[in-house]
Amino acid sequence: MNIINDFKGFTKYEKTFFTLFILAQIIIFFLPLFIGEEKSIGVDGWLNLIAAISGVLCVFMAAKGRLSTFFYGLIQVSTYGYLSFKAHFMGEVGMQVIFGIFQFIGLYVWLKNRHLDQSEKTEEVDSRGLSMKQWGIVIVVTIVVYAALVFLLSQLSGAFYSEQPWIDGASTSLSLVAQTLMTLRFSEQWFFWIVVNIITIVLWVTNLVQSIQMEAVNFGSVAMIVMWVAFLINSIYGYIQWKQKEDIQPL
Repeated sequence: MNIINDFKGFTKYEKTFFTLFILAQIIIFFLPLFIGEEKSIGVDGWLNLIAAISGVLCVFMAAKGRLSTFFYGLIQVSTYGYLSFKAHFMGEVGMQVIFGIFQFIGLYVWLKNRHLDQSEKTEEVDSRGLSMKQWGIVIVVTIVVYAALVFLLSQLSGAFYSEQPWIDGASTSLSLVAQTLMTLRFSEQWFFWIVVNIITIVLWVTNLVQSIQMEAVNFGSVAMIVMWVAFLINSIYGYIQWKQKEDIQPL
């Protein structure tokens, strides 16, 4: 895995996409200072910026099938997990802990299933598709995991209570399935990520609306919304990229 080398071979669209969302996060980061909402940037502000940038890098490299996605993934799950805890999205918190473990498992699996892109001189993962039987198994597992998580999240209380267990549970269960499919190199993971991204955007929009109702705009929520919108766009692009790689022979 070469972190620097993984930035080679980007198309004009990819460079534009990445640059725009990084600039958006930086603007949101400094906006509270410009409009007088804050006198200084706190720890949470810095963590929002780190989570957003590492998150975009993580999904961007995942769409390209490049191994450095797991390096950025570790940074993202650590920072985003903490921010989710403060927002009482406990399903998201638990998911980040599991995702942290998945970064190591995924890296191991991808290292054994990769090819060399001759034009870009970079190593990329070999992708594959689900059969009808595998689709059936995935759907059943998703339903079971969702039901179990909603029940668990509904039982939490105190500092660990879940703000929206039904939505939180949907986001968490679909993310777990998507992450498993990603680790196993299935292109269909991106269908699940698309739904996850939409649900998570709803979670953070709700959090933002609540802060506005309390007459205190939560710019951290704004940063998270922009990050997940970037994830949504990238998921659609990622599916296209992975489908094109399904017939490429491994190293």
